[in-house]
Order: sequence, then structure tokens, then C-alpha cells
Amino acid sequence: MLRIADRNLAKTASDVLKSLQAKVDAGVDYPTRVALAKSEWGKKTSSNAKETAFRSVRATLDKMCVGPRRCAYCEDSLADEIEHILPKNLFPQAAFQWENYLFACGPCNGPKSNRYGVIGLGAVTEFVRKRGDAIVPPPVGISGCIDPRSEDPMNFLDLDLGGQTAEGEELEGTFNFVPAMGLSSGDLARATFSIEVLSLNREIMCVARANAFGGFRARLREYVAEKEKEAPASRLLLLRDDLLNTGHLTVFAEMRRQRDILPQIAPLFTAAPEALEWTVIRT
Repeated sequence: MLRIADRNLAKTASDVLKSLQAKVDAGVDYPTRVALAKSEWGKKTSSNAKETAFRSVRATLDKMCVGPRRCAYCEDSLADEIEHILPKNLFPQAAFQWENYLFACGPCNGPKSNRYGVIGLGAVTEFVRKRGDAIVPPPVGISGCIDPRSEDPMNFLDLDLGGQTAEGEELEGTFNFVPAMGLSSGDLARATFSIEVLSLNREIMCVARANAFGGFRARLREYVAEKEKEAPASRLLLLRDDLLNTGHLTVFAEMRRQRDILPQIAPLFTAAPEALEWTVIRT
């Protein structure tokens, strides 16, 4: 999971979102605003203006995807759902806030749904609203889930690629996300909560990341080989762009970050140091 480069939404679409949000905010109390958020979201394409606005929302979120159009969370499945980072059923005041949207896939968006947690005393307290519960707002506090639109997930998470220890022992990668070393207790709790809520370590995801690791290594080797043969700059740019349009770019970002403990990878970046500067985020 990588940080998403923000883009401005077209003014016409932004104005539609502001109008819809104003309708929600006009609710006389919190339960009314929750009901309005659900209702207005359900009919968000019920007019030509709203349908056009949400086509613009989806098109802009598409451009904000890291690499190809893939889920901002798992980077594996096609991104086809507008995800509310703060659940609209809990935060009606953010139901139509552009900054609260990202593109996700169903397998990530569905399980996350209305799950929400708040940091307190170095732990995440999950707020749960079950059917029949009183409709009250969640407690105020720092969200337990990492927000890739406003935070860099790589400050919280490491991807286990394996590697070689200082003693020379070879470790096989699990390709699981794990909390980064040296986090504060609060950030450790957020990293753990995010991994669990988003099911980032589903077996199929780990297999896909392992395959991506091999693919990136092969593409980087090809790039180095072509560079050593003094291939034209246009050929090298094509190889670079092919790599950067591959899924699971977090794997490539981690290969760069962890290269010193990856004996098969480090020489490739030594031969092509420019690859350390390649922008994996579309801007």
C-alpha cells in the first residue's frame, strides 16, 4: 500500500459534491444526517448532473491509482468501487467529501465496510454499530486505519521480502505486511489494525506479491542488460514504463528500500541507480 498522489476534482463535479454534502449537513441531528447520507448516496446518479459528476469522480480516482487501475489497499484486484475512507454511515459529514474517497476493490471495500477504530492509550478501540443499536457518532480521536490519501503507509508498514541477515543467513520472504520497526505504541496499533481490517495478508495476496517480486526482478535485469548494451534511451524508457505499469508497486518500492539485505537485488540497483528515483506514483 502506497501513498496516493492527490488530484483536484473538476469544479463542476466538486460543486455537485458540495451541494449533496450540504443536504446531508442540513439534517437536524446526527441520526437524521446518517439517514440523509445513505439516501443521497443511493441516488447519487439520479440526475444527469449527478451522473456526470460521479463519472468525473471515478475518472479522477482512476488517474490517482498507483500504477495500473488497481485497488488502493491490496493493489491486486481491479479498482471499481468508490471507497469512503471514513465510513459514510458513521461519518455523514464526510459522505460527499472528495478527500474521503479512493478507488478500492470489492474484496477490500466489503469487509472494511463500517469497521472503524479509534486510537487511545496505545491501542485501537473498535467502534461497532449493530442493527438496532442507538445511532450515535463514533468517539473523537485518531482513526485506527491508515489513510493513504493523507499518510504514507510505508511509514507504518513493512513488506517481508526475506533477505540475508548480517550473519549471512538467508531468510525466505513471507510477503506479508508487518508493522514497521520502531513505531510508537499508537502507530503500532494503527498498523496492526489496518492489516487486520483490510485483510492485507490474504494468502492469495501473498502469492501475488511473490510473483510480482520475481517479475520486477526480471524486468530490472532486462533493463540493466539493455543499458549495458547501450540501448537507445527510448528503449530504456519503454522498459521503465513497462515496469511502472505493473501491479503491486509496493513490492518494487520495498525492493528499493530493502535492497541492502537482498543480495540478488542490490547489484541491479547499483548498475541502474536511476531506478531508485523512478516515480511509482502517477502525478
